[in-house]
Amino acid sequence: MKKIVFATIMLFWLNSLTFAAAINLSSWTASGDGTWVLSGDAASVLQTKNGEPTYFVSDTNYINTLFDGSFGVETSSDDDFIGFVFGYTGPTDYILFDWKQAAQTTSNGTAAEGFTLSQITGSDVNLWGHAGADISVLDTLYGSDKGWADNTVYDFTLDYSTTGITIKIDGGTIFDISGSFGDGKFGFYNYSQEKVRYAAFDETTTVPIPGAVWLFGSGLLGLFGLRRKKR
Repeated sequence: MKKIVFATIMLFWLNSLTFAAAINLSSWTASGDGTWVLSGDAASVLQTKNGEPTYFVSDTNYINTLFDGSFGVETSSDDDFIGFVFGYTGPTDYILFDWKQAAQTTSNGTAAEGFTLSQITGSDVNLWGHAGADISVLDTLYGSDKGWADNTVYDFTLDYSTTGITIKIDGGTIFDISGSFGDGKFGFYNYSQEKVRYAAFDETTTVPIPGAVWLFGSGLLGLFGLRRKKR
């Protein structure tokens, strides 16, 4: 009986259970105009082509998950977009975090230097200028000092849940927003930028303890209290 009570008390101390694991990239899928080269241990991938938007996404859907890893550009050639996608269910339904090294205006519009967080819900999207009927810009952080640096490795953290998104670079918070979000694949994103490496990613998933377990635990504690009172 003491063991049951102890386990029940532990449930009350914990709001949820967490499971951490290194991400193996061997089963991930590439799409778009990119060339993704896996390392021998499948712990990192290098995107080598300067082309149109390209994605490298997981074979698993995630929600209520914390992602950690590193990324960076291994060349001084070009100054365009690197980033991540999540809540990805297909090329017309995902959330995009992208990072531009330098401001630039082309026939596609103006791309600002810095960070953009967007939600894509259809095919009418201009990813260069973050414009179109099917893209909603959730938040931005722009400025002349906000671009990524050549040949620099950055630590990346994404906390993605049903109620919010928090993104950090080297421990500093870039975005922290609330909302209502669904599960989907997690992945890497490049647009017009070559030699981008993503490495050593981990995922920590939070699993809430079901309400039925809490009710069971409450019942056990109630019965235990009643038994002690009768004694």
